[in-house]
Amino acid sequence: MSVTADLIIHNGRLRTMDAKRPIAQALAVLANRIIRVGSDAACEALRGPDTQVIDAGGATVLPGFNEAHLHIFGGGVSLGQLSLADVKGAEQLAARIAEWRAENPEAEFVACHSAAYNIISDDRLPLRQDLDLICPDLPLEVVASDHHTSWVNTAALRLAGIERGFALAPGSEVVVGDDGLATGELREAPAMNLVAARSPSGGRASLGAVSSAEESGITADQRAADIEAIRAGLAYCASYGITSIQNMDGNYYQLDILRELEADGALPIRVRVPYLLTPDTDPRHVRIAADWRQEFQSDFITCDFVKLFADGVVESGTAVMVEGYSDAPGKNGTPLFSPDSMNAAVELADSLGLQVAVHAIGDGAVRQVLDAYEAARKANGARDSRHRIEHVELLHDDDFPRFRELGAVASMQPPHPPGAMDFPVSTYLPRIGEAREDTAFRSRELLEAGVPVVFSSDWPVARLSPMAGIQAAVTRKPWRQGGKDQSVTLDQALNAYTAAGAWVEFREGTKGRLAPGYLADIAILDADLDAVPAERLGNVAAAVTICNGRIVYRSDAAEHS
Repeated sequence: MSVTADLIIHNGRLRTMDAKRPIAQALAVLANRIIRVGSDAACEALRGPDTQVIDAGGATVLPGFNEAHLHIFGGGVSLGQLSLADVKGAEQLAARIAEWRAENPEAEFVACHSAAYNIISDDRLPLRQDLDLICPDLPLEVVASDHHTSWVNTAALRLAGIERGFALAPGSEVVVGDDGLATGELREAPAMNLVAARSPSGGRASLGAVSSAEESGITADQRAADIEAIRAGLAYCASYGITSIQNMDGNYYQLDILRELEADGALPIRVRVPYLLTPDTDPRHVRIAADWRQEFQSDFITCDFVKLFADGVVESGTAVMVEGYSDAPGKNGTPLFSPDSMNAAVELADSLGLQVAVHAIGDGAVRQVLDAYEAARKANGARDSRHRIEHVELLHDDDFPRFRELGAVASMQPPHPPGAMDFPVSTYLPRIGEAREDTAFRSRELLEAGVPVVFSSDWPVARLSPMAGIQAAVTRKPWRQGGKDQSVTLDQALNAYTAAGAWVEFREGTKGRLAPGYLADIAILDADLDAVPAERLGNVAAAVTICNGRIVYRSDAAEHS
């Protein structure tokens, strides 16, 4: 009995990420699997009367993008908030907020995101007094582009009851001035959530970065709003050709929402969620992650790794450095975990066969994580663990060879290097100093050294678009003449957004390639990448996104082609 395909994509420029057949014209799909990759004629032979046929129009066809580091709940919520990504100066900020308030006259709280650290001035960080002049009557929350700092006005401080500060564990801070009053600066999630919890979203979108527990006291209306926010975020991902995401915060509440969406057939793409271990949690709680791995293990939802935060970010001075900040030599940042606590957590997770992913931005934090991975290897023996370090913004020369020696994965974000996309150099480079510039964001060097590297956006910290990230990776320039070139090739960037993303979640045998037997997770772009100049790659969009053999997004242009 002859086989007929359910779907054929032809007349395309397929970049398969499969070394056996790197380039092809067409592919055929039966149910949720690719059954043939080859020429137009070879796939046409599988056409039947009910076969759906998509003409790619000579455009690039890829495995669906695997967004290996984002925050889906926070990203979904941000779609309904005020973005300040292109705002500079108090006058522009006041105008943008006034415009938003005019459009939302019933609002009782103003929530903004994606603000630059120098949004008010190149010489200092924002103060509550600046925000009071702009919005004196309603609580105002301005979240930094990296989502590790926010600035709030006096009304927001009063609402949260933190006008004179609030005691938090080291690494997070309600900054207080010499007058004993809060300046309006909130550093890291525990501090930020004191105000966010009073916002319309209830701060629930960021709770997965603070706690792994199921949240209590959430009303049916609040849960319904949260479901819609996550649905919006997932649909937004699909619109960029993304078919798999690896969430980097998570709690049982998010997992339960995702499970509900899956049961309703409303989960358009595949989602991976971690168990978050916070610094104030007993390392033995890592065993909960093993329980969650058993509970959440389907084709669309997995929870099979542990996430930790080792430090904060450079701009706020919360990243942990081997040596002090260049503009504050006596300050190195505060580690969120003691070496013993981190080692114990990583060793236990490793012994349970769980992957570990640790946020580490400063070179001191990266060193601590590498130490923990080395300790786990000594305690449990070497295995194919694929333990990850998220961001790796600064990597000391002494620690560079340890990545390959320990089999550690560098999970990096091409939009993050200052000047590569949206982040300014003025608030970053002075903090690390010229001497450390060549040790920052070392993506090309790591790839050339044979270290596994995966790329992602960290949305909503940066723009979600994989093609914008690929442009940033390919066109990146040294910050000064004679600096190291850390740009990568187009093929390297595409691999890091597709096949490498599947590999890092141990799914390289089922997705990340266009090959027979692989899942039909496919992105059809609206242009042939070989014909697009590097500096315009970010303009390339997804025309059609297919996940599990089902079309989950089709652009307006594709609808009418």
